[in-house]
Amino acid sequence: MNLSLKLSFTLENRARLIVRYTTMTRRTKASAFYAVLALLSFSHFQNLLVAADTRLHRRDDLTGHIPSTHEEIVSRREEHHDLFSSRLVDVHSQLDRHTSGEQLLTEAEFNRLNRKKKAYENKLRELSREFDERHSRRIILREELMNDMTRARIERSMEEL
Repeated sequence: MNLSLKLSFTLENRARLIVRYTTMTRRTKASAFYAVLALLSFSHFQNLLVAADTRLHRRDDLTGHIPSTHEEIVSRREEHHDLFSSRLVDVHSQLDRHTSGEQLLTEAEFNRLNRKKKAYENKLRELSREFDERHSRRIILREELMNDMTRARIERSMEEL
């Protein structure tokens, strides 16, 4: 009697272990499947991003330069405005903590922060000015000039070899 109880008990444990093992295996396989699926989706998504770029690429074969468009220049200006605004807020908070006595600065640090504050304010003033096609044309022409200079330098170095 005692032996049959032990035997049935161990058979029940084995059955439970088999059920647990197959459930864990199924979950592991499902997790692996979803991980592979996510990886494939991500790599496909990156290809879509590259393919979705509608700008006319006139890439310079020698330098690799791609000219900017007016929209890109305006977008960069907006990003820079946001960046310098956040930097100015950081400088103001550091100066306020110094003024309140919460975090005292050395004289050199205090002067450096005041210079940064003035520079950031000037940059924000410049980025806030009206910006139209004439300004972006000047930037595009300057980019082309720099690309021509780079191309000439590369060609000279290739001739020397």
